[in-house]
Amino acid sequence: MPPGPVGEFAERLRLARRYRGLSREEVAQAMACSLATVRRAEAGDTLPQLPIARSHAAACGVDPDEVEVLWKRARRADRRRRAPAAPDPSAELRSVCDFTGLGALLADVYEEAGAPSYRELERRARRARDLPPLSRSTIGRVLAGAPLSERRMLAFLTACGVPEETFPRWLRAHRRAHRSRTLAKRRLSGVRAAEAAWCSRSRREYERALGSLRPP
Repeated sequence: MPPGPVGEFAERLRLARRYRGLSREEVAQAMACSLATVRRAEAGDTLPQLPIARSHAAACGVDPDEVEVLWKRARRADRRRRAPAAPDPSAELRSVCDFTGLGALLADVYEEAGAPSYRELERRARRARDLPPLSRSTIGRVLAGAPLSERRMLAFLTACGVPEETFPRWLRAHRRAHRSRTLAKRRLSGVRAAEAAWCSRSRREYERALGSLRPP
């Protein structure tokens, strides 16, 4: 069994199967998957996909939710083991200039919080005062790096247990990302106006549209 958190997780799966007195073939049949899938899950070379881990647990009579918690811990520990030392979060926030960068840091916050379930984040956000609720679809968009409002970002940070004293730095990063997005929209609008003028063969309108793209 390979060392490390992934190997330890695989060992838990294998022990659960043996405790129930099941063979890999029987577990594969209960999971409606191939024998190779069960072997890979128990080998410990890579972390199995979460649905596979939950299905394996159910086939062995183990609570899938408990296995999901262990799976997320293993994923988090393996990421920490593989990644270099994390840089100063304040320095990373100062370098944020768009929602893609902000979303990457929010995803890191989620991982540092132990990758709680979306349902758990919803529950935690409901306890926060003066902040909007978090739906599961909103949480998914946050982790995907989609633009979000300041208040929903603060609700997400609160649900992940981020200290309130760091919120001003997050808000400054959010405002830089918002300004960058607004500027990008204006530039795109100018380009489209220039293209429309060119298509209409209006040289004056074309030059005027191009002039709007030049910095003041």
